[in-house]
Amino acid sequence: MLTIIICLTCIACMPYLASTIGGYYRLSQTGVYDLVNPRVQASKLEGAGARSQYLQANCWEALIFFSVAILSVFITQAIGETTVMLSVSFVLIRCVYFVAYLTNMARLRFSSFGLGFACCGGLFYLAITAVIV
Repeated sequence: MLTIIICLTCIACMPYLASTIGGYYRLSQTGVYDLVNPRVQASKLEGAGARSQYLQANCWEALIFFSVAILSVFITQAIGETTVMLSVSFVLIRCVYFVAYLTNMARLRFSSFGLGFACCGGLFYLAITAVIV
């Protein structure tokens, strides 16, 4: 169970890491960090700066999906080795996704997104089969 909580914590920190990287690009591309209109400033970023903003949004989406998958596993008490394996795999795959997104490696990003989605699908499958059986 500790491993699953650590995985959830790692996924919960990813949007903040992406935001920090985005802040670096805001400063380096515009010279200031606009506290009054941060979204307007973010919309003007280019390259890796723009991708860091999109990555942050995607990290929030992944956090929600993974959290619900983990919650369903906890509710149905379907915690086992497979659950831990899928959770750790999801975190590692999201790390690959994170780097692939920032470095503009579209095929790797697409593949890692699909694999991460499959890991969450596996978690939902474990939860559903625990209820049916």
